[in-house]
Amino acid sequence: MSERIPERKMGQPRKALLFFNPKSGRVRAEHHRDLIRNHFDAHKIDLEIIVFPKEFETLGTIVDTAISQGVDLFIAAGGDGTVSLLSTHLVGKEKSLGILPLGTGNLLAKALDIPQNIKEALDLVTSANPNKVNIDTFKMNERYFVMNISVGLSPKLMESVDSEQKQHLGFFAYLINFIKQILGLQLYRVHIEHDHKKTTVMASEILITNISTAGVDPLIWSEDISFTDGILDLLIFRAANIWDVLGVVKSIIIKKDETNSVVKFMKVKEYCRIETRSPLHTQADGDVIGETPFEIAVFPNSLSIIAGKNLTLIHKE
Repeated sequence: MSERIPERKMGQPRKALLFFNPKSGRVRAEHHRDLIRNHFDAHKIDLEIIVFPKEFETLGTIVDTAISQGVDLFIAAGGDGTVSLLSTHLVGKEKSLGILPLGTGNLLAKALDIPQNIKEALDLVTSANPNKVNIDTFKMNERYFVMNISVGLSPKLMESVDSEQKQHLGFFAYLINFIKQILGLQLYRVHIEHDHKKTTVMASEILITNISTAGVDPLIWSEDISFTDGILDLLIFRAANIWDVLGVVKSIIIKKDETNSVVKFMKVKEYCRIETRSPLHTQADGDVIGETPFEIAVFPNSLSIIAGKNLTLIHKE
């Protein structure tokens, strides 16, 4: 007996554009692409698949053209980098972004309670009444970002892990290289200007984040961090050795972030500028993007994303 094909429900998208990154994480590219195509065909949703990545300017042209042609759903099928690059072209355009988490970390998907199972994630993005939330973004130069930006230890970690390692080892690729990096920790003099206030600190890492997850389930930086409050959280890490790193981990586990001498928390409401004596590599949303100095501006509630159905502790559209 053949499987019954569902009718397209009222409220479901009519046209969708999906950006598929076949090199994300440990993805089985052909299997997942067929699964995605069959799901949209079964739900009678017109789908176009764009193989990712594309040049930044080309990606913007593709998105703008699709909007003019009536596409009402954009989907990133890949890891955090895929989500980030597509997001920057949808900020302020009142079009929702769906996420199919196929990467190694999938930090934003986890923060949004999006299922890590591909079939469940497909059901979510094509549902007739999706849970859409407007999240904050931040802008540097001409690009918007959704998760975090940092200098210090994490850009070195990002540079040390290549795509082949991520595909073969997944999360363990980061873990192995993290252990290597903390054996050579350094403190840097960092000048911070944010919201018309200035300070200078010695730090091994400066992290400005829009999401609470620390990258390893179930650890979070702080329960006070939200991606819908119009505020970014700036964390200053003064970890000079492996014992300081263990102290940071301990503080995260027992939620003692405000009293830990190794980590200092600050709030960024409008803008933040980071300078160092010598240029340091900078990562944003999981990719190394340049060097210090840099300046970011906060854009509250500027990107619409389809979140998990059980995500209720944030402001909905």
